[in-house]
Amino acid sequence: MTFGPAAPGPLALTIDGRPFTLVVPDGQTLADIAVSGQWPRLLPGLLDEDSRDLLTARIRTPYDPMTWHAVFRIVLGLAPELYGVEWWAAQRLCALARERWRDWSAWCVRRGLDVDTASGHRIVSAVWAWLMDHAQEQKDIVRLERDIFDPPPELRRTQAAVPRGFSQAELEAQSRQIAAMAGPGDDGE
Repeated sequence: MTFGPAAPGPLALTIDGRPFTLVVPDGQTLADIAVSGQWPRLLPGLLDEDSRDLLTARIRTPYDPMTWHAVFRIVLGLAPELYGVEWWAAQRLCALARERWRDWSAWCVRRGLDVDTASGHRIVSAVWAWLMDHAQEQKDIVRLERDIFDPPPELRRTQAAVPRGFSQAELEAQSRQIAAMAGPGDDGE
């Protein structure tokens, strides 16, 4: 990472030795992506058209190691570059800003931050500063840090980034469901 997270504009990244260009949008768009939890809007969604087509083709190719799970792991590594914090912390902070928009945006106006032009990491930092301004005691800060920055339970338990629906057991169950829907004799013979 360079000094500070990425600013809006092109961001070069390398996946499996191949260069890609991610087009970093404005801060509000990044915050909306975090709030929605739709990480595929980051990758492959923010790639330039050629890179997006290439990555999507790899994801759809059977037996290619570039699966949605692999893309999610890349997003986890990319999030600090875009938001200045881990993906889950960006989600939580941006969700708090949206939930308490009037209070948070008023706080920003009082401090001279224009949310309409701020980058994603600036928005995330501002939400954290807003929360810190309201912490009364050290124990409040410790609780907030834990609530915001601790990984979600599924990452704490497994120490691996496996999004819901992509664990080995879930993938096997989905495979059995698809095979059951196909039924006997549907194998083209």
